[in-house]
Amino acid sequence: METDEDLTLDIPSRIERRRKALTVPELAGIIGISTRQVYALVQRGHIPSYRIAGTVRLDPASIALWLRSNRA
Repeated sequence: METDEDLTLDIPSRIERRRKALTVPELAGIIGISTRQVYALVQRGHIPSYRIAGTVRLDPASIALWLRSNRA
């Protein structure tokens, strides 16, 4: 659950504060793209990810770093 303080942070910082691995739908919702786009980026190796029991999981710290390094 995000607090009012979290809403003042940039997206990478908000993601970094999470303690649990992100799912594809969670990341898609946070960064505003479709789950299909996230899966495509994972499949191409553009987003750092790992699989647990066949499902894609995303480490919040790695995703925050990836977002910061891919800023436009």
